Amino acid sequence: PPLDAATMSAPAAAAIAATRAAKNAGGIAWSGSLVGSTNPDNLGYRYSHVHKRYKRASDGDGDGEDDLPGSIVVQFRNRDGEDVGDAMDLPTKSSDPDAMGALIHALLHPDEVDSDSDDDDDDDTKNKKRVPYGFYATVKRKDGAEDDVEVTGTLADLIREQGLSTEEILKLTYQPLAVFRVRPVTRCTDTMPGHTEAVLHVSYSPDGRHLASGGGDTTVRFWDVNTSLPRHTCKSHRNHVLCTAWSPDGKRFASSDKNGVLIAWDPHSGRALATIKAHGKWITSLAWEPVHRTKGGACERLATASKDCLVKIWNVRTRQCEATLAGHVDSVECVRWGGEGLIYTASRDRTIKVWGAEGRNAGE
Repeated sequence: PPLDAATMSAPAAAAIAATRAAKNAGGIAWSGSLVGSTNPDNLGYRYSHVHKRYKRASDGDGDGEDDLPGSIVVQFRNRDGEDVGDAMDLPTKSSDPDAMGALIHALLHPDEVDSDSDDDDDDDTKNKKRVPYGFYATVKRKDGAEDDVEVTGTLADLIREQGLSTEEILKLTYQPLAVFRVRPVTRCTDTMPGHTEAVLHVSYSPDGRHLASGGGDTTVRFWDVNTSLPRHTCKSHRNHVLCTAWSPDGKRFASSDKNGVLIAWDPHSGRALATIKAHGKWITSLAWEPVHRTKGGACERLATASKDCLVKIWNVRTRQCEATLAGHVDSVECVRWGGEGLIYTASRDRTIKVWGAEGRNAGE
């Protein structure tokens, strides 16, 4: 039966009133058993507060996901550190970058949101109109340093991985991932016919205006990429053209074939400047000397790699071999001329070798 305060003694009424006040104000309450508990980790005490939301730990062998609150207070900021909107409650398990991006879009462009509600477009069409955003949380490490951690999953994942407190306001900085949209390539824009056999190698000129190609038909072709038309067709090779390379200044072009022949071209006229029997087997790679390492800015030196296990440095103006790099025991598949006077070679013998290309160290 309900208790009547009029029939109670004064001490009993005071005790009941104190109990009700304690429930409203929060505190430490006994929730265990005097005899014992089947849960050895339960000490019987539980802290409660009227302004704090929590979920009791799930019984049994749960995965611990229910230990997190259902929501957390989040404050969004832009890259300048300015708050955007008021702090708001967001669900921890469903707030991912896509959902928060839609929320930021609504905060920054409320007029577009109102207009979208009147349109008949589906959700996919509306999502395409939104700029994607990335979100970053500032996390303090144990040593006191602060790192910006990108939010890649839900807020619940972020809280678990970084050990963040759910009792504090989570401040997230957003920034647009793209300010323009790139149209996907859904069809071929042009076709440049000409080669009668397989095209084996192509390379762009340094200014990006011209393209050169070498093929199994033994020809080298220079193309104008603006018109997709051929400028020159060169027929000095006698076997498959395997490699092509533009000089860094764009004034010379080199090609090599399966016979080990190296040809230097004038790309503006299509005329052969030099024909060199460079190797005994086919040439697998070409590399010009960087323009800032040349004398007077004249790009004349070129490195060739071959199936004969050798790498050679040529001067295409004098047609002379300046150095032969011998050390690999199998085919050299790639050669690169570095910007500090070193040449790097990679071989089928599973080694990468570094060579000096200048002064007394040339060839070592």
